Amino acid sequence: MTPTKHCTQCGTCCRKGGPALSREDLDLVRQGYIRHDQLVTIRHGELGYNPGTDRLEPVPVELLKVRGKGGGWTCLFFNEAHNDCAMYAHRPATCRILQCWQPEALLATIYQNTLRRADLINPNDPILAEIERHEQACPGRVFSDLLAQNGETADLARLTELVQADLDLRAEIAEKTGISPELEFFLFGRPFFKQLAGSGIESVAVGGEIRLERRKKQG
Repeated sequence: MTPTKHCTQCGTCCRKGGPALSREDLDLVRQGYIRHDQLVTIRHGELGYNPGTDRLEPVPVELLKVRGKGGGWTCLFFNEAHNDCAMYAHRPATCRILQCWQPEALLATIYQNTLRRADLINPNDPILAEIERHEQACPGRVFSDLLAQNGETADLARLTELVQADLDLRAEIAEKTGISPELEFFLFGRPFFKQLAGSGIESVAVGGEIRLERRKKQG
């Protein structure tokens, strides 16, 4: 069978997740082709998928990615009905570089020249102080390290504290500023409780608060 050497529009890459933005994509945001509320921040130290190693690992830089659809990662701009892109003419640099049959060029750009939240926010905007407050109270790397340990009761208690602190701070800032839930994903990244998927730990709401529990093994 002859290996594919061109795009067949199978949609596999788009279903694996929206692209991370580089500084080359700054004008796409400034000109409105990509809105802030269509982005999700993967914070420094948060677990993220690395296509170079094909595994989840703490990301060494802050990333801005095009959000997924619903609860999944399929790119927001992917048209399922026709297997095409709703913004192909203005697609991000990652999408232009990608050649699934020859991925070396794309892999060489991972974590390089990435856009950050501060690149897209007016330096005088008070929301920057709220972002920094969230970073200090809910550091992504600490959460990732605790998830990796996933053993001691003390770790579970600390994870619970971080999940609750993350939710409380988001709610406080949203009430004060009126930001939408969609914009929250850009400003503060994914809530910690959404990062528990696949960890063997689940969150349970009890009396208006969050409790983390290890899933019981079946059988």
